[in-house]
Amino acid sequence: MKKVIIISVLLVSVSLLVGQQGKYVRKSVSSLESVWFKPGSVAGLDFDSKTFDKFIDFYVEVDRFDYNVLPGNLIQDFRREANSIDEINPDAISDVLESTVISKIVDILNDPDVMQKRGTALKDESAFQSFAATKAKSLGLTTDELKTLMNSAYIYLPYIHSAKKETEDKYLSITIYGGILWWQLKVDGSGNASVEKVLEAKTSGLSSIDPNGKNPLTDKPLYTEFKFGNEKWSTTPEQYAQNDAMLAFAKNLGVKTKEIEAFKLQAQIVEADGKKYAFPLGFKEGVHLDDGFHIVEFMEDEQGNEVAEQIGFVRVAKTGDNKSDPNNFTYANQLLGSKVSEGTVVMEHPRLGMDARIKFGMISGMNISRSHSQLPNFLGGEYIFVDDEGATSEIGANITFAYNLAPIIGVSQTFLDIDMGFFMPVVEINPNAEAFPFIIPINFGVTKKIQFGKSNLGVGVNGGFDMFSMAGTITVSSTEYTYAYSIMALGFGASVNYEMLLTPDLSFNIGAGYRLGLAPLSASITIDETEYDLTENYTTYFPGKDFDETFEDLNLGGLGINLGINYALGELPINLFGFLDPLKKH
Repeated sequence: MKKVIIISVLLVSVSLLVGQQGKYVRKSVSSLESVWFKPGSVAGLDFDSKTFDKFIDFYVEVDRFDYNVLPGNLIQDFRREANSIDEINPDAISDVLESTVISKIVDILNDPDVMQKRGTALKDESAFQSFAATKAKSLGLTTDELKTLMNSAYIYLPYIHSAKKETEDKYLSITIYGGILWWQLKVDGSGNASVEKVLEAKTSGLSSIDPNGKNPLTDKPLYTEFKFGNEKWSTTPEQYAQNDAMLAFAKNLGVKTKEIEAFKLQAQIVEADGKKYAFPLGFKEGVHLDDGFHIVEFMEDEQGNEVAEQIGFVRVAKTGDNKSDPNNFTYANQLLGSKVSEGTVVMEHPRLGMDARIKFGMISGMNISRSHSQLPNFLGGEYIFVDDEGATSEIGANITFAYNLAPIIGVSQTFLDIDMGFFMPVVEINPNAEAFPFIIPINFGVTKKIQFGKSNLGVGVNGGFDMFSMAGTITVSSTEYTYAYSIMALGFGASVNYEMLLTPDLSFNIGAGYRLGLAPLSASITIDETEYDLTENYTTYFPGKDFDETFEDLNLGGLGINLGINYALGELPINLFGFLDPLKKH
């Protein structure tokens, strides 16, 4: 089994560190390209380092950086000392890296000859080659390695301090814990180099699957293949769960990296037409349709430091193809703040490209009659509902994760949704049955938002499953049974929502929708951990009754109203729709 902790050390040019206000200067970043695993930190896993590197390359080593390779001998001492760390945590890792790799880099940069030549040699290639021919050898480096170090400005370290595999009931879960550390190498007016930590961020990645799960349409195993964009590769269920957790982990690290002030894309507005603006960023820097940018003004804080004050917010309406034409601008519409003029600066607001919506509401027009709530004959044939009318309405909440498809399909504010709710029927319960009835809808859908100012109108369609369940305990002939009775049905719906942006990340919404509930597909009951299929053998458990006839008027849909909030996510411990990320092209 391979050893575990993950290292990549990247460096950026000092000469590029101080960029012009309102202009993003492309960073030159160097990596040790070293993956090192702390022994025992992922005990029980055959860690897939190749896939992890693939995700780090995609999410962290992004288009705004140029990459080179640092000399591998700089981390030999780090590997040895880090192996002896009793408890892996950000402080311990940081201490070891600073006392080994970073101290070596600082010593090299503070060499009197290097200090003298740093500014002039890099501007004159022939002067540098003449200087490096002798100096690099004395430092134990190649000419290219010395040049890389003389250009260094940032170092980063993504790390994993632990990973665990758990099995509970029929589910396999894999969780990865770790984070990312960033340091900045600074050079003062006298040429002396020093280091300062600029970011210490933690994150995690989680995946939980049923290893024996099968596709409900094809009946083929679900977890034998992992997809990432147009790539796919064979996996075992355990490898699939591991890849799933790693993707979420790396994606979070990518956002945290982009949130560093020096790495945020920024540009001056070059065209202003009302609240529509153009600025010189685009595909070359990794900008996509619907990306968000703050409008900022630079102010001085109490310590005299220049800080960016947010005065507005824009969303990209058309991304400029500046790979083929540097004068092809990106255009954006302003959603928050007062309009501004040319020369004002926009600054990137990194997000995952996914929203979370939480809504509370009521659905009326459903139908769960008293006959639908009867328990099987061998549980006494009790009815859970008291009234003959049964339940015609329900209250509850649902959460939706919405992935923005705009960068893939080129249509702004179009979302792929996965939705799960929890509702309770408004009905009187039979006290003898000690039951807790509830309904869980699970849906996939698409939503298109039509923007007007800071508000939008969203129209969506969805389809999925509704599960009506009754769980509780009941005593029959002096024997107590624990049961969970479930009825599964298909449902399709449509919705309309009004949404108003409160902050760049937070919106308030109110909406309505109609769901068409179809006749149930199946029914089952679990008694003391033993499951019984009631669909095909309904008359066995309910003498004199037919399954289709009993449930032909069951309707788990109806007309609903809701209100809630929408939040643009910057971090999520689980992977949702991550396989679509490499397909972004607009």
